[in-house]
Amino acid sequence: MQSELEQHVALAKQGSYKDIEYIFKEFKDSIDICAHKFRTPNFDFEDAVQEGNVGLFKAIISYSPNNSASFSTYAKKCILNNIITAYKSSQSQKHQILTNAKTISEEDFYNNLEANFLVKEQNKEFIRTAKEKLSKFEFLVFSLYTMQYSYKEIADMTKKDEKSINNAIQRIHKKLRK
Repeated sequence: MQSELEQHVALAKQGSYKDIEYIFKEFKDSIDICAHKFRTPNFDFEDAVQEGNVGLFKAIISYSPNNSASFSTYAKKCILNNIITAYKSSQSQKHQILTNAKTISEEDFYNNLEANFLVKEQNKEFIRTAKEKLSKFEFLVFSLYTMQYSYKEIADMTKKDEKSINNAIQRIHKKLRK
């Protein structure tokens, strides 16, 4: 018998936004705790939380109830793995230029703050519009595509062929241009 959480996962895999939101709310504290442990000057809390969210989304897509692990255990492992991978990347030598970069002035910061707020509001509006205009499958493909997954990776995650993904992306472009 499936647990309540695994029932939400099954529905989330079918594109239920309500169930996806439920799962993210359930794991918010776990993600925050894990993100807090990896906070450094090169890897701030918000970056770690974002990586944890990506790990949770991957867990939702790839979880199989046939495995011996519960979804909760599997999701926490995916969250941790994603944060660790990003953390290690942030600590590597290739990021030293950014780490040692000159900090932005307070005036520039406040000037950019308003612009960033406007961009975030525009992004929220765009996502809301996308949810309204796209089918559940198209929105799932849109979400994965914007996270820079390849057509093949999206096809594997959604258990569709690459041609279906290509067609969905073409429909998405057409619908969102209107």
